[in-house]
Amino acid sequence: MLEGLIALQNVEIEIFQAEEGLRELPKEIEEIESIIRARKGSLDAVDEEIGSFEEKKVPLEAELKENQTILDAADARIKKIKTNKEYLALQREIDLAKKRKSDIEEQLLSLMDKIEKKGMEKERIQKSFEADKVILDEKKEKLFSQMQELKAVLEEYKGQDEKLRATVDPSLLSKYDRIRQSKKGLAVVECSDGVCKGCHMHIPPQLYNDLVRGDKLITCPACQRILYISDTPREEE
Repeated sequence: MLEGLIALQNVEIEIFQAEEGLRELPKEIEEIESIIRARKGSLDAVDEEIGSFEEKKVPLEAELKENQTILDAADARIKKIKTNKEYLALQREIDLAKKRKSDIEEQLLSLMDKIEKKGMEKERIQKSFEADKVILDEKKEKLFSQMQELKAVLEEYKGQDEKLRATVDPSLLSKYDRIRQSKKGLAVVECSDGVCKGCHMHIPPQLYNDLVRGDKLITCPACQRILYISDTPREEE
């Protein structure tokens, strides 16, 4: 009586699991891609910081060069000075230029130190990213492979559920559908040695005897699933 229903459930469970997998696997793939994007974003952020420091170096290096030109010119002029007043004025100009040169060199050293540290950080992130990306790409490929397998399952069982439904008594099918909706697709379960394999509870002995006789539909008192037995029960010694 229940053979058709059991066959229907087996097909519908395969379809349900395949559809569920096809809903969930893309989320897992997106999570992996999100991790890869985040790691790539960290690298890009370090590159941007290095680029910013390099940009700040350009005007400072130009000013340092200009400042050195001023100092070289001042050194040439100081030899031609004849009055003490001119000498003191030029010396102040030289002192200011030297102080500015010292400030610029200090800023450049600070920038180069930052660039070096960021370069080391980039190298560390890059190595970690490359190692992790290999693992993440492998996981992603496996997920894509699983998706293809699930699509093949859907293609295999496509239409079988409707054909099987047409062979089941409408009233039994209606009961099956009500239970299936509330029990995550598992409406028909085996009862083995008096234990329902749906909820793992023992059923009353009289009910089990009725199930063995097979002359009426039996449901589990605990979980309300439809029960069946696949083997002839052992005779008591």
